Amino acid sequence: MTLAPWEVELLSLVPALLDSVGKFDPDPAADRLALRAYPFDEDADDEFRRLLADELRHGRAADRSAFAITVESGVDGVVLSTPEAEAWLRVLAEARLVQAARADLPADGRRESDQALFDYLSWMQGSLVEILDEVLP
Repeated sequence: MTLAPWEVELLSLVPALLDSVGKFDPDPAADRLALRAYPFDEDADDEFRRLLADELRHGRAADRSAFAITVESGVDGVVLSTPEAEAWLRVLAEARLVQAARADLPADGRRESDQALFDYLSWMQGSLVEILDEVLP
């Protein structure tokens, strides 16, 4: 996949966008990314977070790192391995959630004034899904 220079510039902003989550209060994006696994059982949800919070945090950091490294090579054409493409999908999903939460978009992202970035991230995510669908058994 080859990215236009403007796409590299836009996508290179995504890691900073994600790193900013939770850095100010209130941050609706932090709430959107920290959904409760057990919304009706506080004890079970606390146990879930206790057991998996570090793993989720490390996984997100690894995905963001892979994304940042591979985006920079996109102007010259980037060939993503399957794990890198899957990391991109997760990072793009997070970025869409952050964008929607901060712009007060509904879950489907539909509000014209804030829709351009959301639509681009959605298109990129859809393109990756199509590519993976073709190459994975």
